[in-house]
Amino acid sequence: MTLEIKSGQCGYSLENPIISDLNFRLETGEVMAVLGPNGCGKTTLLNTIVGINSWQLGQTLVHGRPLSDYGPRELWQQLGYVPQARTNVFAYTVMDMVLLGRSAHLGTFGRPGRVDRVSARRVLERLEIGHLENRLCNAISGGELQLVFIARALLAEPKVLFLDEPESHLDFKKQLIILGIIERLAREDGMICMLNTHFPNHALRIAHKVLLMAPSGGHQVGLVHDILTEQAVRECFEVNTVFSDIAVNNQIHRALFPVSVATPKSAAGAAR
Repeated sequence: MTLEIKSGQCGYSLENPIISDLNFRLETGEVMAVLGPNGCGKTTLLNTIVGINSWQLGQTLVHGRPLSDYGPRELWQQLGYVPQARTNVFAYTVMDMVLLGRSAHLGTFGRPGRVDRVSARRVLERLEIGHLENRLCNAISGGELQLVFIARALLAEPKVLFLDEPESHLDFKKQLIILGIIERLAREDGMICMLNTHFPNHALRIAHKVLLMAPSGGHQVGLVHDILTEQAVRECFEVNTVFSDIAVNNQIHRALFPVSVATPKSAAGAAR
């Protein structure tokens, strides 16, 4: 399986795209993290890649085929999408919400059956939220709801999974749980995973590749350790940082520590 973007350009107007000339290719089992400051267009880009929005220029290829070659049901058997968790969801039970993920495999008037429910319970148990099966989605925590949305996407058995800030607004434990799930889906299931995130350390932890989006519309894309440098983070986020390698249980973990707010070049020039 492959996910490829060729000469992609998207945004709200042709005169002011949020990103242009975007090119990358992901293979089976690879994870890509999309990083950038608030308002740089990460969600818009993700929506364009999956076909919710249209490219201004360029295209998305899934296993060598453009999205336009797929019918809606076939496409959503290939792609899974996990939006940001919102607390104002309808009062579905967790089971009913997860079963919505089977819609791509059912006919127009098809209804989930016993086999679908068994599969849903298996996914819920894998994510360690089986005990929530009969709870209402508007009566569980944001972290639990995020896991429910992941379960819904997984029930479609996609080959490529897109996640929009899956670990935002969560405590440390739930962040690590979700990062571990993404890592296992890539390693054990061979799934391609692409996630928007605000956390460079999460990219360092689980990603093979990174797309760094600047507020100016520029971008860098490539292997995570090649792209995530102190200079690149300073230019993108206007934050001074230092990298450090930490040994834990005979493993080396690379981490990025924010030190101070960087002075923008324009402000520094004006001060002189």
